[in-house]
Amino acid sequence: MSTIITLRHLRSFVAVADTESFTRAAERLFLTQSSLSATIRQLEEDVGVKLFERTTRSVSLTPTARHLHQQAAALLLQFDAIVSDLKAVALQQHGHLRIAAAPSIVAWLLIPALPRFQANYPNVTLSVREAGSAEIERRVRDGEVDFAITSRLADYAELTYTPLLKDRYGVVCSKDHPLAALRGPLHWSQVSAHRDDLVGLASDTLVGSMHRRTLQEYQLTQYREEVSSSATLHPMLQLGQRLCVLPTLTAKTHQLETLPFQPLAEPVLYRELCLVTRSLRSMSRTAQALLQALLDTLHAASLPQGVELVEPLA
Repeated sequence: MSTIITLRHLRSFVAVADTESFTRAAERLFLTQSSLSATIRQLEEDVGVKLFERTTRSVSLTPTARHLHQQAAALLLQFDAIVSDLKAVALQQHGHLRIAAAPSIVAWLLIPALPRFQANYPNVTLSVREAGSAEIERRVRDGEVDFAITSRLADYAELTYTPLLKDRYGVVCSKDHPLAALRGPLHWSQVSAHRDDLVGLASDTLVGSMHRRTLQEYQLTQYREEVSSSATLHPMLQLGQRLCVLPTLTAKTHQLETLPFQPLAEPVLYRELCLVTRSLRSMSRTAQALLQALLDTLHAASLPQGVELVEPLA
């Protein structure tokens, strides 16, 4: 009956060939000499070739076995290198992370956290994906990213949402807009009076979705224009006589911080930003390290007015 040749057989064979001794090979492999002899005998029987010439004083390879020795040694070196690489990844010496986040989080939190993370993990590479909430949630669900920070929009049952931040909504507007001259929190009714100037965001973002639900009460569901991201919003508002309802952090990115911004009241509304992970699947140690760097950076950050931590954070 044929024996399945395993790495154990090859390691035993190479050890005996290298040491020219069953005794020394057994010591190298932490085996008994009888167990090693049985393993070599199984290998010889399976391949049908005598591998060693044995005398009372020495052990030497047969001519046929010399070629096998070279190939087996090379195979074991290659296998050990693969295992070593895998262990290196597990120990964070190398690896690649894929993260998705709302654009405002990328600019305000992720990029500032990178030096803290890379100081300890310089060989770990990173891919960052900016997108709307719907696309980010899908990427986490489908395993395309290790984790994400975004708003809860689709609310997939297979995802875990851990709240991190509350981000108050306000109005950013062109410098020539009448609302730019007002001071203090704006009421939604004041924004409603300028509904014809409203620039909206696409429905795959929480802001866009909120526009369509909450703002119906203030007749703010029809837009002068609609853009797909906050990066496009700044040049649109630069055209003049335009406004947009945005969370505070979004209003601090993509050059929007150069434009007037006022928080909204009556009612005060917040966007909740969450750590989004796949349920029942643990993150790699590298991903955990990056997440910890993000949390450490978040705790050390000076939060803009209107942004609050959701406690407790890990």
